[in-house]
Amino acid sequence: MRRKQIGSMVIAGAVLLSGCGQKSSGVETGETAQTVQETETAGGEQETEAADGTQEIDLADMFSDRDRDATYDEAESAVIQLSDGGSSCGSDAVVISQNTVTITDEGTYILSGSLSDGMVVVDTEDTDKVQLVFKGVSVSNPDSAAVYIASADKVFITLAEGTENVVSNGGTYTDIDENNIDGVVFSKADLSFNGTGKLTVTATAGHGIVSKDDLIFTGGSYEISAAEHGMEGKDSVRIADGTYRITSGKDGIHGENKDDAALGFVYIAGGTFEIASPEDDGIHAGSGLTITGGVIDITDSYEGLEGLTVDIMGGQISVAASDDGINAAGGNDGSGMEGADGDPFASTEGAYISISGGNLWINASGDGIDSNGDLTVSGGETYLSGPVNGGNSSLDYGGTAVITGGVFASTGSSGMAQNFGDSSTQGTMMVRVDPQEAGTQVTLKDSTGAELLSWKGEKEYSSVLISSPKIQQGETYTLTAGTSETTVSMDSLVYGNEAFRGGGVPKREKPSGGGDQRV
Repeated sequence: MRRKQIGSMVIAGAVLLSGCGQKSSGVETGETAQTVQETETAGGEQETEAADGTQEIDLADMFSDRDRDATYDEAESAVIQLSDGGSSCGSDAVVISQNTVTITDEGTYILSGSLSDGMVVVDTEDTDKVQLVFKGVSVSNPDSAAVYIASADKVFITLAEGTENVVSNGGTYTDIDENNIDGVVFSKADLSFNGTGKLTVTATAGHGIVSKDDLIFTGGSYEISAAEHGMEGKDSVRIADGTYRITSGKDGIHGENKDDAALGFVYIAGGTFEIASPEDDGIHAGSGLTITGGVIDITDSYEGLEGLTVDIMGGQISVAASDDGINAAGGNDGSGMEGADGDPFASTEGAYISISGGNLWINASGDGIDSNGDLTVSGGETYLSGPVNGGNSSLDYGGTAVITGGVFASTGSSGMAQNFGDSSTQGTMMVRVDPQEAGTQVTLKDSTGAELLSWKGEKEYSSVLISSPKIQQGETYTLTAGTSETTVSMDSLVYGNEAFRGGGVPKREKPSGGGDQRV
């Protein structure tokens, strides 16, 4: 059995800048096109072991050349024409029984046509690799999956250039074997999507796309509407490129393995995303969530980004959340249940949030950034609005919070406000201001009157937190927030307004360490 990559990630290498030839797909990180590549060995995905015994994952090993290869030879492929009551194929490896089309051997299969009450099944040896080329496919199934991978080593679904493909479920799932089929596209094997065509997935019940192994995307355009998760990978969800519009009743993107807590990770290296999941998370990982690139717009969510660990290394990310913007809570999915036994003040072993690059905008009604462990900011630009109630905070952490680089600016309530800790090596200030309306400008100027930072808080606020490389110890600054103006003398690198230190802090405080300031 091939070895699995571990989702609670110790980053072993940066995203490679070298290309993979014509089989590679560009990955956007900010304004720099980067390419991620993977080599597959005879034993499967590579995995290394650190000196402390933990498993490391090289981010260069997320996608294989074949994951990215959307080419196919029509002359060497079996052609399947789908048609209600009259599907046809010249290959002995394809068995047609009424409106069920079953592929029984490895190879490449080109599919076109439609089934209004049918199913495409892959049922091969568990060592076989199968490529399905969707070339104008429409399959609906009222009571099961439209596409069902029952057995294979790995299946590649290629969306042919210039084609539109549609799969849907009618609202129920009736058992047809021992597997609990609950997605429009449902796979028991590794499932990889590529190509440049479009796939529309409608799940009136259940999930959109499900893999009980690894779920991989390296290209294509996807319109997914699902009653539950938009897409789900038990062992991992990995996305290198593509365009995604997801509307879901549960998580937009979901990775979770209840049998192995180290698996169930989500890795996003590129792509363009619009995700609306108002009742649950935009992106949820049971273990590690890593984002190195892409344009991600979570327009509506309960919590925007969630995982035991959250690493933001690049990308353009916008989050709107009715609860936390980013949450490092961990474990199996249980949105809103933070810390041990759901204790919102408890820390979680292994949990952390790390922001080292990218541009991040958060509009949250709960905590803006909530780590039940540590929080580290070393790069990128983060702008945070919210919360408005005194029971939440722009920053909320159970361990330590350190900033060493990047730009961080937030506006929110003051009742439970937390600053970065004294271990920070970059100037940071937290200031209480007179209550301000949403949309009120915040401006920071140095002693010469030069403007260093300016932005608008999207929610009403009474506290401001700013950290920037331009804030230097020993210097004096003027912070203006609407009608409120405060002179800040940076006697140390971490400044907290003594006038409201301790004011409004709840009787039950979260544990703090490493010189963390609560103001």
